[in-house]
Amino acid sequence: MTAPPLGPLILAAGPNVRIRLRVPADGPDEFRWRSDPETARFDGRAPNKEPLERFLDAFAYELAYGRNDREQFALDAADGRHIGTLMLYNFAAGGDSAELGISLGEEQERGHGFGREALILLLRWVWHNRPLRSVSLHALEWNERAIRAFRAVGFHESARVIRDGQVLLRMEVRREWWLLWEMEGRFSLAGAKEPHHTPATGSQDP
Repeated sequence: MTAPPLGPLILAAGPNVRIRLRVPADGPDEFRWRSDPETARFDGRAPNKEPLERFLDAFAYELAYGRNDREQFALDAADGRHIGTLMLYNFAAGGDSAELGISLGEEQERGHGFGREALILLLRWVWHNRPLRSVSLHALEWNERAIRAFRAVGFHESARVIRDGQVLLRMEVRREWWLLWEMEGRFSLAGAKEPHHTPATGSQDP
């Protein structure tokens, strides 16, 4: 069976990555990434232990009915390879703030700035399509490369948090400041890069 075209599902696209709505075919990738101990370590959580069939059933249910507490998106490379996920969650009661999460599931795609580009695209989309005035995230304190990337797209540290025995930095960005920095050219996107197919080493770098 031919896969449906993804064009209508794309929310934002840059020279190297694109953000789109998730489809059932993304389920096996998400299962593999969430079950991988190394990827889970970068995400600050335990790896998934749920069987594939149950995971895919829950995945299909969520796609069909959605969730009130979060929005999740797929992250592709410009050539269409599915390489990660993004999420908005923990929406405030007034609907003006939320938390952001990003995960690059494919090891060979880490460390090349794809996540950094994805964050710029997502924040740009959020400010123009959602009533959010601020977005926050929690970065593992030891993941210095990720923290540098978050700073580069406008986030700044606001608190130090201990969660499940891990130290995290709470980082925030506000709509009015981000849009001003955008007008100043701070978030210009680099040109297209050659595809990376060899494993990278070191900490995950969005």
